[in-house]
Amino acid sequence: MDLRRVDLNLLVVLDVLLDECNVTRAARRLNMSQPATSTALARLRKQFDDPLLVKNGRVLRPTPRAQSLVGPLRSVLSALEHSILTVPEFDPASDSRVFTLLTGDYAEVALLRKLMRRTRYRQTRIRFDIAGLSPAGLEEFHRREIDLAILPEQFLCTPELEGCRSYPVLTDNYVGVVWAGHSHTGTELTADVLATYPLLSYVPYGDDVSLSRTLARAGVAAQPAATTTNIAVLPYILEMTDLVTLIPGDMARRIAPRAQLRILEPSVALPAVREYAVWHEEFDDDPAHVWLRSQLSVPTSVDAAVCSA
Repeated sequence: MDLRRVDLNLLVVLDVLLDECNVTRAARRLNMSQPATSTALARLRKQFDDPLLVKNGRVLRPTPRAQSLVGPLRSVLSALEHSILTVPEFDPASDSRVFTLLTGDYAEVALLRKLMRRTRYRQTRIRFDIAGLSPAGLEEFHRREIDLAILPEQFLCTPELEGCRSYPVLTDNYVGVVWAGHSHTGTELTADVLATYPLLSYVPYGDDVSLSRTLARAGVAAQPAATTTNIAVLPYILEMTDLVTLIPGDMARRIAPRAQLRILEPSVALPAVREYAVWHEEFDDDPAHVWLRSQLSVPTSVDAAVCSA
């Protein structure tokens, strides 16, 4: 029998007919008319080249061929219902899943700490893997090999992200930080401070999102003296230097006592630090993905990303 010629709808009819051995009752269960059910039985007989159900007095009896079909038929229909037709579910308490996130180091520290702070994960089989923000990582994201990307606001303007969904998950403000023994003794980060002292710049991915470029867009002149691609090392490079740098305020307040830093509150207007969760539209209703986004406080219904940088 050529499977391409099989009407799968008829298999549902056959399953009920073999269960009822009565056309009228089968028609009622199938919500079909009796003539339509009789026609379906005739087509099944032709398809299987077997009477399937034969009269035995006032009742219908399955033929040996029909009896051999009962088990396999119900197994196939059950598998079809559970694997294809049933809406998938996700239970974080019992399901095994590895979530891969693409992110820079600042968002990695802030969000992974937030995710792992939930004590219930210690008893589950859920795992979070972080892929560093890079050209190769972005290619993996576009190939749908990464569940979620956490990207700076500037990235939302790139053509590659058109049609993706996005939602802000990290919002902060820049503050200035210097070594505790820095020659500048004031408490404010002014334009004069940035013009006078060498800047330790941060280039997370491409010069367009570098710290020095961010300051230039805000109309602030600075003197870049050194750069790093890792924001986590910025505070520790400052020791015994006259360098000045900017990091998110929450990070600065957490690390200042350990890294012997002084925080300088900016008196110049600086852009906010915003990181967005970004994902492909087809994952909108995937239960596991919905759960992952909920852990980052992303609402279940989000409009497409709008470039605002």
